[in-house]
Amino acid sequence: MVAMEENEKFATYKEFGKMLREVADLCAKYGDTPLYDSVPELKEKAYFVTNRGAYDAYIEPWMRDFSENPIDVTAAKKWAQQVNEKSTK
Repeated sequence: MVAMEENEKFATYKEFGKMLREVADLCAKYGDTPLYDSVPELKEKAYFVTNRGAYDAYIEPWMRDFSENPIDVTAAKKWAQQVNEKSTK
């Protein structure tokens, strides 16, 4: 069993970001495949980089929500940058 101190060194934004990037990289490999198409191997691969059950509890619902309410991420980032620039002036 892993000691609490050992767990705490990984309970950081940096490590959480690493996990999200790994899942994002796995998703990106499927390119323009619609999110509502089943990709069972994605779930299997995500288990290796997430906590057990995280795919079912968080990633799959987040993907489902995104497929039902998609956004243009590039446009959203551009808008956020414009808002940031205006707020710093």
